[in-house]
Amino acid sequence: MAVNLAEKYSSQVDEVIRRGLLSTAGTNNDVEFGNAQTVKVYSLDTAPLNDYDPTAGMSRYGTPVELEDTVQTMQMSQQKSFTFTIDKTYESDSPEGVRNAGKALQRQIEQVIIPAIDTYRFSVLATKAGTKIEKVLSSGNAYSTFVEANTAITDEEFPVEGRVAFCSNAFIELLKKDGAFTKATELAQDRVIYKGMVGDCDGVAIIAVPKRRLPEDTAFIITHPMCAPAPVKLQDYKIHKDPPGIAGTLVEGLLYHDIFVFDKKKKAVAVCFDREPTEDDTTENG
Repeated sequence: MAVNLAEKYSSQVDEVIRRGLLSTAGTNNDVEFGNAQTVKVYSLDTAPLNDYDPTAGMSRYGTPVELEDTVQTMQMSQQKSFTFTIDKTYESDSPEGVRNAGKALQRQIEQVIIPAIDTYRFSVLATKAGTKIEKVLSSGNAYSTFVEANTAITDEEFPVEGRVAFCSNAFIELLKKDGAFTKATELAQDRVIYKGMVGDCDGVAIIAVPKRRLPEDTAFIITHPMCAPAPVKLQDYKIHKDPPGIAGTLVEGLLYHDIFVFDKKKKAVAVCFDREPTEDDTTENG
């Protein structure tokens, strides 16, 4: 017999994952994959401004140009699974509840699935960021470096409201010690908007992220949820009671997810690495 949690308890499982994810504040669900593995996103280019010429006959507005389009292909790639057993004899020899399959699955989701989703999402955001900064950070330059990254996004004319910054705890500590940082670093509970939010800097919500969920040397990632669709296409968790060949419980899980950064919006993503600069230009202009 199998208890399929994806069908019977799907709302509860979804809620657990959503509550535990730190990256949700910086993503969206704007791309609908439906029954497809691959989706193509079309974007129309714009036309140049001309000097209006009232003496130019039928070309007073200039020469018409056909608007070109660009196509971004998004293909789901993250199919992750797990399985484990709880033998009936071990369960009978353990204190009541210690080897409970439901609790074990809950721990698996909270301690393995949720961190794995966040880790992957932050890795993609850092890789695709339009602005990349490499700098050895200290309490003397943490605030100015953050403002530098945030200003790069503002200069590209992306919305200010709604931006979030995923910051390592080490960077947050430097920020708090920076004399130039004058904003409150702790918010009242009723002002906390996102899970993990500890304050704001330069108008951007600061979300504390454990070091192990961020790419190596990452101090912070600034982004806006409009930049990155993060579909979770399938969550399938099952508890099998006494399946063939097993005396006890077999637990299986399948997660099908991904994250993408819109090509036209990658300049609204900035990442800072706490390390010596490399010889390469650290800011992408494409």
